[in-house]
Amino acid sequence: MKPRALLPHVLLALAVLAAFLPLFYQLGLSLTPPERIFSSPWPLAGPLTLENYRVVLERLPMGLYTLNTLVFALGSALGQVVLGLLAAYAFAYRRFPLQEVLFALFVVSMLVPFVVTYLPNYLLLARLGLLNTHLGLILPMLTAGYATFFLRQHFRSFPREILEAAQVDGAGTWHLLFRVLVPANLPALVALGVTLFIGAWNQFIWPLLVANRPEMYVLTVAVQRFAGGEGANAWGPMMAASVLATLPTLLLFLLFHRWVLENLLEGGVRG
Repeated sequence: MKPRALLPHVLLALAVLAAFLPLFYQLGLSLTPPERIFSSPWPLAGPLTLENYRVVLERLPMGLYTLNTLVFALGSALGQVVLGLLAAYAFAYRRFPLQEVLFALFVVSMLVPFVVTYLPNYLLLARLGLLNTHLGLILPMLTAGYATFFLRQHFRSFPREILEAAQVDGAGTWHLLFRVLVPANLPALVALGVTLFIGAWNQFIWPLLVANRPEMYVLTVAVQRFAGGEGANAWGPMMAASVLATLPTLLLFLLFHRWVLENLLEGGVRG
């Protein structure tokens, strides 16, 4: 291979190494005995132990925190996919007043950081009595416009001849959507759902504001509280808690990574 052709591969390998090195180091520290944490700069260099994980599971109700995170992430992802599916169908195949203006607002909303809406959303949830509830965590997440934009791009590229043939056979709106478009775009829907799920799972500031009671902690907040409390300076257990919080989304991404990468890249250039 010529040096010029080899250079991109070397750069990609270095980028992958830089991305995975913190994860590898985190995993190594979580398996290192507490007395050997600072004895070597290289993780996994000495005897390995699961003691740090035992400490975390004894001190933290990880089952409860995982359930809270799962409800939050799953509710946010499914809600955005369903609402995005309905809105994308309307924008792609229906004609109504101010259609382009409304879709432009969806696109503009993608440019507004979610952090900007923290204060008004918090005040609204407080007035509705939804603080420290799963519903309060999920509802503001459903306002994101990315799912609508992403699915509209896919729907617009779907052959209209198939839809017209289904309409000739007597198919109605719901039949076209759930019996034709959804099965045909299932990989895109799964990729979108996985991406939204991971994004919600990794949320920290929003759950910290809205669900600040210990029984409502999600994993990111629980790990932060542990690191700032009884886990302070206990680097092994702290890293073990971080690994347990990261592992579900990492496994989910590895399981669906091909669909995620293919469909998100494809959706970014459609329409």
